[in-house]
Amino acid sequence: MPTDPDEPPGLEDAYSLETPDDSRALYARWADSYDRTFIEAKGYQYHEHVADLLVAGDRPDGPVLDVGCGTGAVGEALRARGVAEIDGVDISREMLQQAGKKELDGPVYRNLLEADLTQPLQLESDTYAGLTSSGTFTHGHLLAAPLNELVQTVKSGGRCAVGINAAHWTDHGFERWFDAAVVDGVIRPFEIHRKKVYERSDPSNPDDMTNIVVFVVR
Repeated sequence: MPTDPDEPPGLEDAYSLETPDDSRALYARWADSYDRTFIEAKGYQYHEHVADLLVAGDRPDGPVLDVGCGTGAVGEALRARGVAEIDGVDISREMLQQAGKKELDGPVYRNLLEADLTQPLQLESDTYAGLTSSGTFTHGHLLAAPLNELVQTVKSGGRCAVGINAAHWTDHGFERWFDAAVVDGVIRPFEIHRKKVYERSDPSNPDDMTNIVVFVVR
């Protein structure tokens, strides 16, 4: 965790998080400047790729859950692509406050939920027509286990686009999780789309790349 409160947070701070309380503390400090000092400054493209892939097939007919929504980058991208109903969930109250300010022909998000995704969610099963996530399954954040509950919130036939740090795909159990979910009949066979996280991402650096997994819930 960063120790100097006068220094603006950055990606190294985010990757070094160890506990949910660490996440709350970091993003409380970062929320006000996050769009400017990270999304704009880094040429962040991840959210655009996730939104494109979610609507590339059959557009979800109903509400979409944006997991780890942060300040609302994915939500804005989804609204710009015609997705009308979006709920966001994030661990940081301050990031959610920023997401709640986003508007595109009205508020971007229908509902915003503060939740620690390492704990059981207060969400009903078979609620959503789609699910997205950008930048949440990465260093210092979430491993694969929360996917067990998250996919249960999606209706049968719901389309999902979930981004996973490329360095995590094999080493942190995501490949095993998705393979097992297909075998167990939880999801249909998935596609992996390898995309740049930033405008100037180095394709040889796994931390600059994302595996966006596109799948349909059975």
